[in-house]
Amino acid sequence: MTYRPTFHLSPPQGRLNDPNGVTFIGDQLHVFYQHDPCFPHAAKRTGWGHAVTTIGGEEGLGQWRHLPDALYPDFPYDTHGCYSGSSVVHDGEVMLFYTGNVKEDGRRLTTQNLVRVEDLEGPMGGVYHRAPENPLIDGPALGFTAHYRDPHVTQNEGGSWRMVLGAQREEERGAVVLYESPDLLNWSFAGALQFEGLDPRVEAAYMWECPNLLRMRDHATGQWREVLVLCPQYPGSDECGYVVGTLDGLWFRVESQFRPLDFGHQFYAPQMVAEGDGDALLLGWMGLPARDDTPTLQAEGWVHQLTLPRRLQLVDGQLRTELLLPTDPAGMVVHREVLRGQPWEADLVDDAGGVGAHVAWRPGEAGRGMLSVTVGGDERSAECAQGELVVCADGAALEVVAGGGEVAFSSAVFGTGGAPWMAVEVREIGHNRG
Repeated sequence: MTYRPTFHLSPPQGRLNDPNGVTFIGDQLHVFYQHDPCFPHAAKRTGWGHAVTTIGGEEGLGQWRHLPDALYPDFPYDTHGCYSGSSVVHDGEVMLFYTGNVKEDGRRLTTQNLVRVEDLEGPMGGVYHRAPENPLIDGPALGFTAHYRDPHVTQNEGGSWRMVLGAQREEERGAVVLYESPDLLNWSFAGALQFEGLDPRVEAAYMWECPNLLRMRDHATGQWREVLVLCPQYPGSDECGYVVGTLDGLWFRVESQFRPLDFGHQFYAPQMVAEGDGDALLLGWMGLPARDDTPTLQAEGWVHQLTLPRRLQLVDGQLRTELLLPTDPAGMVVHREVLRGQPWEADLVDDAGGVGAHVAWRPGEAGRGMLSVTVGGDERSAECAQGELVVCADGAALEVVAGGGEVAFSSAVFGTGGAPWMAVEVREIGHNRG
């Protein structure tokens, strides 16, 4: 009996949050993540955990293999945390970018830093060298607060580099700022992105965390577009979504309005990396800021997990999601259904008779309908097209994808006392179980 998932990455102990530095080396997928191994028994000291799995081949998605933690806050510019960031593989070298966090005399100091990785595929999972040039970016630009973090670095078509950071303006409004570099060491501040057509509510958020800016090819039009993922924060709530458009200098023209990236109960701070010809791979944190009270912590000493790797395609200005599953999903429940013009509903049931979640489909007009996922009485819903539904239950993780990948739901679920999930039981419409 255990809450621990088989194929969703969870920490060996302590607290996991944002995925960081998602890195492909052949068929090996290295994922770093925010890790506080002593949580909740000591002061917060967040570093980077590290695990690796395989993608592709006969086995599909492999199980995660944990490696020693990669980063620990022990340098003068990161003594209170190695916060989120990303990775770059350039000329055969793996480089990690992260935010260093220092708190002194009631003030926060944030810097952007580089780590060079040696022997990533070795038995110790790499040797990590802080760059002597650190900090590369020594504090926020003029007009911004110390909430200035989460570097996402990608290469431009001409060979130069760009970095986006989540930021907060001095008037406590969220922003994404852009830096440019010819060599990954020397960075110049270009400015804050300016938006045409962005939802005013998103613009009013007090902070934008964990931005990802990636060029993707739209499979419907063949055109390349910029996809910006961001996590706007509001008093009492946190969101995660994306916009699609074109970028000219700092001017982002929104063509597809802000839309949730996931409609479930726990999804935040995802990271995207380019994959194939204009597609992307994504992992997200199945958690939310300051929401750590789960049965896994008291029973087994760990909290939170990541989603399965997801392949993303851009189609008609919207992201479509495909869950990457193992060929042999032993240890988890995978249920497939084709949603049509009739109502459908089912329960996720454990072997002690408990119900972890309820999934329901209510058809509407023109081949569309509403899909809902209910956990602990909290219902989340989204409109999507008819088509294949995939439900995956793995320990404390539930993921649902429907409508040809049009919608995805990520939710934490807990079997009775850690009891394993037995099945997704389709039930008669209108019948209330238990």
